[in-house]
Order: sequence, then structure tokens, then C-alpha cells
Amino acid sequence: MMHPARRSVLAVPMLALPGIAKAAPLPVPPFRDWIGRTARLRGDGGAARLFLGADGTGRMAVRLLLFCRILPVRAWRLGPDGVSLTYSRVAALDSSRLIAGEAHILPGAQRLLWVEAASHEAEFEGFETPDAAGRCG
Repeated sequence: MMHPARRSVLAVPMLALPGIAKAAPLPVPPFRDWIGRTARLRGDGGAARLFLGADGTGRMAVRLLLFCRILPVRAWRLGPDGVSLTYSRVAALDSSRLIAGEAHILPGAQRLLWVEAASHEAEFEGFETPDAAGRCG
């Protein structure tokens, strides 16, 4: 027979499994703090990494089904409020097409709203080095 304390020690690794226990979402910093860093995002469509360069361009790594696509961000611009961003990026399926999009930091929700062809919400998972936008995972 196991002692209750011993059972709880054995269950601790289960807390690390996806879907079992989840850390509270990080507060989303204003977009000006994203410049020169790669942001990790997780949304209903999967994971993405976004790098905003100081020159007004960037990169976005997205997982499309089983494939990782590194997409150039041709241009981006911060909104005057610091919590909105407009951008244009290369389409994942047709590199000759540009996608116009916008992102908004939702007040108090610790989430982002991404609007391209449809609206999606994403969680901010922190920053990585600038070169992390060159890979999905």
C-alpha cells in the first residue's frame, strides 16, 4: 500500500503533460518591446514565432500541418497606442501573394487577437533570440 505523500510525488510528473496542468499566461508586453526579439505564440491554429526587425521587416515561423514554413514579413508598423500592429507577410501556400494582417493586445486578457483572413487568438509564451524565428521548434 502506498502512502498518500508518496502517491503525490509520483503524480508530480503528470502535471508537466500538455493539457493536464498549464501555467498562467504571461502578460503581453507592448509591441515596441518585441523589436529585435522573437516572440513565441500559441494559438488555436498552432504555434508561431515572430521576429520584428528594427528596419521594419521580420520573419514568422509557422507550423502548417506537419510542415514548418519560414515566412518573410515584408513590412510592419506599430499603432500609436503601442498595443496594435499592422503588417504584410508572404502567404504560406503561395509565395507570390502578400497577406495583410493586424494584431492587437487584448486589454486585461493576456492574449493577442490576430486578424488576417479570419480572427484568431493567441497566447504570448515569452521571447527567444532573434534567430529562433528561423525554425518552428
